[in-house]
Amino acid sequence: MSMLEISNYLDVLRVVVSLSFLLASSWYDYKFREVSNRMWILFAPIGFVLTFVQYTFEWAAGKASSSIFIFWIVSVAITAAISLSLFYAGFFGGADAKALICLSIAIPIYPEFSLSRFTVVIPLFPLATLVNAVFASSLLVLAIMCRNIVRYVQLKGEIFKGLEHEPFWKKALVFVSGIKVNPEKLRDNFHYIPLESLVIGEGGEVTRHLKVSPQLEEKNSMALESLDGEIWVTPGLPFLIFVTIGFITAFFFGDFTTWLANLMLNL
Repeated sequence: MSMLEISNYLDVLRVVVSLSFLLASSWYDYKFREVSNRMWILFAPIGFVLTFVQYTFEWAAGKASSSIFIFWIVSVAITAAISLSLFYAGFFGGADAKALICLSIAIPIYPEFSLSRFTVVIPLFPLATLVNAVFASSLLVLAIMCRNIVRYVQLKGEIFKGLEHEPFWKKALVFVSGIKVNPEKLRDNFHYIPLESLVIGEGGEVTRHLKVSPQLEEKNSMALESLDGEIWVTPGLPFLIFVTIGFITAFFFGDFTTWLANLMLNL
């Protein structure tokens, strides 16, 4: 078996291994809301070895120049910088950043056998995955909006009953990011994150308030369970699921930026 044939097998193996780790981490994140660091401790070195061996074989066979290693370093550096920046800015969790960094180690650029590698705007595969993940998560916002429009009609415009005092901008943000559920669902379901809190005034009166940030103190979340009617929550769907969706769509169809650019050009 020639080095190029081995290289082709390694190319397929890198994709299979990466997708396997993403699927496993997505399941753990959905089921337990955390992913063990052992997942990334395994993913990163396996991805590094597979990529290093494949690129070395391609370079030795004359299929690729030594610049392929430079592209690898650039991809890891850019992906790490963007992922860590988004993590420290609070846009997504540590597991999401680690997954993208590991992906940049395993698949820094589009695989040779990818169906879309010649037609993409973003050549760095991890960034294309991230763009698609963001786009996929935005579709969830669209689904939430449609659901809330139906509820608005059903409730005859009183979807924010008990929260009339809240400013319009808070209501607008909650309308596109949250849904109304029975408070009892908070007791055993950590897939729902409350978007309301209770504030006790000086006279002992209790007032409901919307929380734009989904973080909520335990005492508030427990008190919400005793309320009558429905409360606002946001579905806590892990972003790793969208990263996995972004990986698959990037491999088969390219990045959303390419699709949008082609759409604008056709117009």
